[in-house]
Amino acid sequence: MLYIYEDEFCKNFLPLVYLRPVSDLYCGRLSLYSKIKQFYPEAKINLLTSPLLADVTKEKYPNSLVNQVNKSEKLSLFISSRAILKQKITSTDKEEIFISENNDIIGFYIKPSRIKQIPSSTKTILGWKLSQRKVQAISVKYLWDLVELNPQELTRDFTSPDMHGKFSPHAIIIGNISNLYLGNDTEIEANVVIDVRSGPIYIDDNAKILALSKITGPCYIGKNTIVDQAKISSSTIGENCRVSGEVEASILHRFVNKHHYGFIGHSYLGEWVNLGAGTTNSDLKNNYSTVKVKISNKKIDTGLTKVGCFIGDHTKTAIGTMIPTGAVFGIFANILESSQTVPNFYWLKARRWQINKAIETARIVMSRRNVKMTKAQENLIRKIYRAKK
Repeated sequence: MLYIYEDEFCKNFLPLVYLRPVSDLYCGRLSLYSKIKQFYPEAKINLLTSPLLADVTKEKYPNSLVNQVNKSEKLSLFISSRAILKQKITSTDKEEIFISENNDIIGFYIKPSRIKQIPSSTKTILGWKLSQRKVQAISVKYLWDLVELNPQELTRDFTSPDMHGKFSPHAIIIGNISNLYLGNDTEIEANVVIDVRSGPIYIDDNAKILALSKITGPCYIGKNTIVDQAKISSSTIGENCRVSGEVEASILHRFVNKHHYGFIGHSYLGEWVNLGAGTTNSDLKNNYSTVKVKISNKKIDTGLTKVGCFIGDHTKTAIGTMIPTGAVFGIFANILESSQTVPNFYWLKARRWQINKAIETARIVMSRRNVKMTKAQENLIRKIYRAKK
């Protein structure tokens, strides 16, 4: 049996994990969950996550056990939700801990009866005093790790089955066409430039790339996404997004609306984020020093000179919003002015958005994409609102 578990480092991925487990975040074409699943296609995968997320996780994975461990004496495989595997972890007949290439605990093979607490902590795992084995995998500890690794993961995730989509004879493909995949019913209009010289491009089913857009690989364009006069490079654009302007080295989760001019670079945007016209972020400091990002009221030096912004689900920016380097915006926030950090449910001059109005607006936005907010999602949003009061 296989379990994907969360540990104490998962809070580092806020605000993107208020409404989902870490394993549902993207890096490359696939989510972290899907990256693990591809090595264990026949396994039943169960999930150990924050109790707050249990109901929405059960809703998304109805065939999985959530926060339940089979207390048998039979050895079972546990893999961290922060792990990016490069190959299948082969188990032996003994209990052991798995260490990533960057020296982080990314899993263990144990009798489930050892699990006393969900999620498991590193201190607890080390306390078992089991033998350790290096495996071909890397771990992520912060949101910017996902963004930094995204280009190489886009290349690693690329598969090129037979192409099904169609593109105009007046579209321009630069590089080897074998590095381009078009899904079912995709459309590439005239005067689109697709450059696969620096990496592959995967355009998923029913995506539309409208005239005067340029996509430079490696890139993934998700299902039902519309790219409209955009310049996109080294990025993951999730399904059902609307993208114009420039997007560089970023991850846009599903249902992001950036249908206007403006720049987003080295950033991760959550679901249902809406960027007003002209919204632009900085991803480089004027003195070229490393960027510090505030996580859980503590500033962390990323060690990187290029870091953009991290925006939680259902947050909206006004027209002309300028976002500073390393900014972090919570969920359900309304951004009218430049700020380094913005709390959840922020509404004009430090006031809080009324929860009923926030949910009502979210329902309207979601209905425009034929999506209905579930009761589990609503309950989670209300719990987060009460917890942060």
